Amino acid sequence: MKKTFLIGLLVATIVFAGCNVSFTTANITDGAMSSDVKDGAPVDTVEVFAQDAPVLYAVGILNNAPAETNIRFVWNYVTEPQEIYEIDFTTEEQSGIYVFSELTNDGLWPIGDYNVEVYIDDRTDPDATIEFSVE
Repeated sequence: MKKTFLIGLLVATIVFAGCNVSFTTANITDGAMSSDVKDGAPVDTVEVFAQDAPVLYAVGILNNAPAETNIRFVWNYVTEPQEIYEIDFTTEEQSGIYVFSELTNDGLWPIGDYNVEVYIDDRTDPDATIEFSVE
């Protein structure tokens, strides 16, 4: 029995040694939209933008994450379901920092509902979903 246990332990060690297993408690809090970001922080919170808004900012606080954490923002136009923009980047600092993405438009934004999904590392479910609209 002891020999069987040791063989099982050896097999499990070999199997898991080849896997890149990562457990993290990293998360995004205080996800919001803003009209601007100054010194790395949002200047306000906006739920409804005007069609002629020059820049839209999606922001959130990254918690429990080491430096070099991968963040992905996915911008969606919900009224006519479509992804409109996606950006990935790697943080240089550890947790407790604002992460943000901006989206610009030379014309008018289509009226309707939008959201921005924020993902940490390779997660398939968003860590935060920020909803807003344009009127």
